[in-house]
Amino acid sequence: MQTDGTRFPVWLWYALLCIFWWGLWGFLSKVGSDTANPMQMHILFTLGMLPVAIGMLLQMRGKLERDRAGITYGRLCGVATGLGTLGYYAALREQNASVVTPVTGLFPVLTIVLAFVVLRERLNKVQMGGMILALASIVILSI
Repeated sequence: MQTDGTRFPVWLWYALLCIFWWGLWGFLSKVGSDTANPMQMHILFTLGMLPVAIGMLLQMRGKLERDRAGITYGRLCGVATGLGTLGYYAALREQNASVVTPVTGLFPVLTIVLAFVVLRERLNKVQMGGMILALASIVILSI
């Protein structure tokens, strides 16, 4: 992790790319959900991810690690993401993207709670305040 403060941190570039691509995904999801049902959107989403996965596999020269825990957690992540994405598409079919996206964007709150309870990670006062503000945003957005 880069912490010298003289250059823009590499992780932040990755995070900004993530925001861009996920933001575009959210927009395209809303446009697509107006013409395709949630299950069809999810199938097409999965097919759209295949070229990315194939590209990564080629980059790794087809050599995947065989750690059982890694394989198990990777698959569980896929199932959780698939079910969450299906819920996202279904919500978009019923409500505006400007409401659904910020509400579903609160998923890190669950991640933080699980990390706190299961992994025994600790939150400082600023992080706790951020969680409270994030939860308050649900109320504000639903008015």
